[in-house]
Amino acid sequence: MRLIRTSSSRIEPSRRTGWALLVSCINLVLAVVACLTLSSLAFQPVEVWNKTYGGPYGDGIWSMQSTKDGGFVMAGFTGSYGKGSDLWILKVNDSGNELWNKAFGGSGEDIGYAVHESSDVGFIVAGASDSYGIGKERLWLLKVDANGNKTWDRLFGGFVSSSGDGAWSVDEAKDAGFVVTGYTQSLGAEKDLWLIKTDSLGKKLWDYTFGGSKDDVGMSLVQTRDEGYVIAGRTNSYGSGGADIWLLKVDSQGKELWNRTFGGQKDDVGLQVIELEDGYAIVGRTESFGSTKKAILIKVDTQGNKLWERTYDENTAGISLQTTPDHGFVIVGRSESEESGRNALVIKTDSSGKKDWMMLLGGAGDDIGTYVALSPDFDYVLAGITNSYGAGSEDAWLVKLAPLSEPLASRFRVPDELTYPNINSTIIRPRKMAMNEIMYR
Repeated sequence: MRLIRTSSSRIEPSRRTGWALLVSCINLVLAVVACLTLSSLAFQPVEVWNKTYGGPYGDGIWSMQSTKDGGFVMAGFTGSYGKGSDLWILKVNDSGNELWNKAFGGSGEDIGYAVHESSDVGFIVAGASDSYGIGKERLWLLKVDANGNKTWDRLFGGFVSSSGDGAWSVDEAKDAGFVVTGYTQSLGAEKDLWLIKTDSLGKKLWDYTFGGSKDDVGMSLVQTRDEGYVIAGRTNSYGSGGADIWLLKVDSQGKELWNRTFGGQKDDVGLQVIELEDGYAIVGRTESFGSTKKAILIKVDTQGNKLWERTYDENTAGISLQTTPDHGFVIVGRSESEESGRNALVIKTDSSGKKDWMMLLGGAGDDIGTYVALSPDFDYVLAGITNSYGAGSEDAWLVKLAPLSEPLASRFRVPDELTYPNINSTIIRPRKMAMNEIMYR
């Protein structure tokens, strides 16, 4: 690196040394700043496509899964199709183009909170309906074939009148039956976490409730490698105060093996749990650490003992979670601020939960990310609800993001020449370079 002089006038040796040292320091600072800036952008993904689905009224997605054919299936609600506010299922291909959509329900409010591709290449949807029966909503389990045509449906709740029952998560068991978690208020004075096991046709085999004297809810469930089940949610009956994150492990017959609570004096909730090679990870929201809501990620061992926890930016919530090929995590959810409003949130972390990068998606309206999945080529696919884009007051939203495969900092070279004092000539515009030059696949 050399100093360009614009005059041939003689410079004193001591001054020459001082100028050279100053220029070297400036070059070093600029190089460090540029590399840090580029490194922070290096792994941020590039948007591949952005799709909305729906009609003139409120439509949205609460759950999504990548399917065996490379596409995606989604479940949520629609006010634009069907008979009112109905449970909604959509199937799209690997480019986000809609293949079909189906609405199910009656004159009341019906919604799908979870969807899972079944071994027969159909789909199972769990949610709630208050279109059928007496009283409040009932837990609703709906099975459709590969084209979205209803195969069967089942309602679970109060025998005569429901006091409020619903499902938040569903998984297929290894015996081709289904296991569902959510809540029931029909079996007690307050809400209890409800766990139901059915056969392949939706006939109930057994069910259990878990909880105490206050509200307790199951929000997420997966079958584990030992053929038991792990459930995450919230409990007001146990823990440190307010609502706490609740993690339960049961065996294949629904008998409790252990349960753990996490949180502080204020309200905390676990919204999704996933199984890892050496334990489990839970994502959610906490109000107990700081003055505002924060997204939280907790890793525990196979017995539910906490290994570490991380909280992220203020006024955020983590709603969905997946592991990434580098053994890290990708989280989606929501961020709120006076400057940017309400936006969908995407956070990428390393294997210890430390944040690699964060980005916001959305427009001038209210937007939220409700679920994240990985595509067959390991891109991130975010599902959610937007009223910034689309045809109606709210629309279902699907965004595909491709992680950059090559760090920009590794391509950056400090210029051999620097014209001092024109420091502005060294400013790099990394975002433009990333968009125009980087081949991310």
